[in-house]
This record gives sequence, structure tokens and C-alpha cells, in this order.
Amino acid sequence: MGAVGAALLLATVGCGGGDQRSVPDLTAAPTGVRWQPFQGVALPHTDQGPKSVADGAATGFEHSPRGAGVAAITHSVRLAVAADSQWAKVAAQEVVPGPAKDEWAVNRIQLSITGPASADYAPRVLGYKVTGYTNERSTVDAYTQYSDSSKAVNHTTVEWFGQDWRLRLPDPGSTTRPIDSVDEIPDDVVKLEAPA
Repeated sequence: MGAVGAALLLATVGCGGGDQRSVPDLTAAPTGVRWQPFQGVALPHTDQGPKSVADGAATGFEHSPRGAGVAAITHSVRLAVAADSQWAKVAAQEVVPGPAKDEWAVNRIQLSITGPASADYAPRVLGYKVTGYTNERSTVDAYTQYSDSSKAVNHTTVEWFGQDWRLRLPDPGSTTRPIDSVDEIPDDVVKLEAPA
């Protein structure tokens, strides 16, 4: 490359020192948090989304770590508890298309959910932790608690698709566990606790 090439490379890398992009804050909490029920589960509605809810589907999340965190919780819960009349629209607007979505739909047809989740089984949102973030994809651990005081973490992935965060379901052949039980909620979780 030579001395001239190296000097040009350094000059290019060093240009625009004030124009460097800042690293996104993965621990910033959502703002304007309010809670609205969906099928017996209290879900967060924040300044970072969702902006719209129609036919059970929630859309319009901010393109940021906070938007990704709220979207991950919203999409995973709505997909799990949507009624028979809602799940197809929820899947169409909240899930990234592909084989995983197709397999989920085939399995969902075999179930019937006609009413809200029982209080014994409905999760209570506790918060989330963004474990990886780019403008195209984010991995989010969503923490919940159940009526018996047991706690769980749902390992989710959301992708920026169609100008919104959508849930990426695990590949059909994946052997990774999507949900694990936990004894305690980590200290570095973004608190987003639903009313008890």
C-alpha cells in the first residue's frame, strides 16, 4: 500500500471527527409509559410505540433500542394470546415473513383461543434487556412473572422490516430454547413493570 496510501487511509478515517455516530444507549427506558390490556395481559404503550393498534395488531415502533425493546415484548405477547379472530392479522403485521412464520401459522390453526388469558397463566411484564443491537436487527430478552411468582425470560429477535420492528420467529430446525425460567431479574434490565 505504501506510505502515501496509508496516509490517505488515515486521513479518510480521521475526517469528520464531529460527524461520528454515537453508540445507541441500550439501557434507556421508554418514555410516556401507559398500560393497555390485550387478551387479559397488560401491555406497554409508550412514546416509542406502538403508534397504531388495529384488529389486534400493534404497529409503529421507533427505530431505536427502546422501540425494539417495546416491540419485542408487544409482538411476542400478542402472538401468544391473540384470539382466533385476531391471530392472522397479528402475524401478518408483526412477524417477519418466512418458513418460521409459516410453520407457526400451521400450528396455530390447530388451536382455539376465544377469550382472554386466564389470570393463572397470563404473564406480567417486568422489563427487558437489549442484548444486541443494529439498525437492522435487535436481540431482546423479555422478562415476565406469573401468578405463582415464577419468572421467565423470553429470548426474542426483532428485525427492521417494512419500516417497523417485527418479530423474527426461531427457525423451524432451531434447537435453542426460546424461553428459560429464572430465579431473579438481572439488575441491568430496563424496568417496564406492568401493574400488579
